[in-house]
Amino acid sequence: MNLTSGKLNIVGIGPGNDEHITPAALSAIKEADYVIGYTTYINLVKHHLGGKQVTRTGMTEEITRAQTAVDTARSGKTVTLISSGDAGVYGMAGLVFEVLRNIGWKKGDSPEIKMIPGITADSSCASLVGAPLVHDAARISLSDLLTPWSVIENRIESAAKGDFVINLYNPASGRRQRQIVEAARIIRKYRPGGTPVALVKSAYRRQEMVQFSDLDHFLEFEIGMNTTVIIGSSQSFVYEGFFVTPRGYGNKYSLEDGSVRPGQTRAISLRGEGDLASRPIEHGSLPNLNITKIQGAFVRTSTTVFDPEEEDIKPDTSAANALAALQFLEPIQTKDTLREELHSKEEISLLGRLGGGIILKDQNDFFLVGKLKQPIDLETFGFFNISEQYENFQPLKIKDQSLTDQIQFKVLISPPKERDPQFIYDLFAIYRNSSVSERLWNYVLDNGQNTLWNGKEYIDARWLGNSPRQIWSVFRETLLKC
Repeated sequence: MNLTSGKLNIVGIGPGNDEHITPAALSAIKEADYVIGYTTYINLVKHHLGGKQVTRTGMTEEITRAQTAVDTARSGKTVTLISSGDAGVYGMAGLVFEVLRNIGWKKGDSPEIKMIPGITADSSCASLVGAPLVHDAARISLSDLLTPWSVIENRIESAAKGDFVINLYNPASGRRQRQIVEAARIIRKYRPGGTPVALVKSAYRRQEMVQFSDLDHFLEFEIGMNTTVIIGSSQSFVYEGFFVTPRGYGNKYSLEDGSVRPGQTRAISLRGEGDLASRPIEHGSLPNLNITKIQGAFVRTSTTVFDPEEEDIKPDTSAANALAALQFLEPIQTKDTLREELHSKEEISLLGRLGGGIILKDQNDFFLVGKLKQPIDLETFGFFNISEQYENFQPLKIKDQSLTDQIQFKVLISPPKERDPQFIYDLFAIYRNSSVSERLWNYVLDNGQNTLWNGKEYIDARWLGNSPRQIWSVFRETLLKC
């Protein structure tokens, strides 16, 4: 049956007051012909519903709400289905997709589905008590109406043992009172009685109530379905009335002056007992993951009066930039026959491969760029053997100059003025495991031009060193995602 195309917005309204409903959620409510939701949530936004057809249902009628929303949208209407918090977190979104799968809906069929996020309940509650969720946290519902208690119990045990901050949703009701008692018993096995606990009822609504307690005493306070219980980790503390879980900066840096603690390195994994760097790699080598690096993540601190007109602010036009990058690189994608010997005033560096990394020869200096993927005895190539524990690149100390000729340097490049091996790393590396991307390296080999320099044949990649970094960056990410 051909149905007129409809639209179903699945919306999270956060705590429910206008200040904390996103503009996108409000827009979805305003554009709707039909609005469907649990009565309490409808009442929170009723001042936005004038002239709309509204369907309200009670608790335990979630399936009816989802089916009604889907059927109405399939008939060609624009429907907005409301959840509190985020519809994808204990909300209606999952049930809607189950209904869609049950009827055989496919992407492109009516209705069009649009998910619109909202502020989650634990985020709302946390904001009222401080910063308890700054480190790892687990979100667990104690409602066993749909989930077996044995499953919930196992999740509580795992979260408590793993030292997560624990957010307990649906902790108790008139018919469910034993669950929160059992949860507290399990968590006490792993946390001291003085662990901070916050109980937040109806965050940012008229009935809002906030109570601070600890693991030994929080059951003495009022707890109901509208309460979220936040139980701290072993590191959480209360300071001046604020519940805080530290992120761990004090493990690496001095909180007095920001200096790096002895034995630690800025932007490198925390060193200590049991860290990954001290462990051997099991089951062979690490996979070559396609990891991207945040450009401009580390910049020099500056404080200025901000003037947007002076900033290089551009809209996100990734697709257009990728096309521009391809057009920029297009002229070099036809490989010529061997050209005459290169005579250039540019400084020339040479690139070769060794053990999965890149060997950079810059005048009389050698650098290993990127991690070795297989064990290599560097002494056989004329270098002192080095530890594998280094960062993006490492200078190589020459032990026997005559042996360095064994390395096959295939590519010549014109580096930028600063002549920094980091430049080569930024061009070719996959950042999580610091390995050189075969895809990027082979692209340069396949699309460069043959040339002679000092009587030897190389792939001329000077275009790579001289091209705008932004263009190469866009193209690099495009190529890696192909």
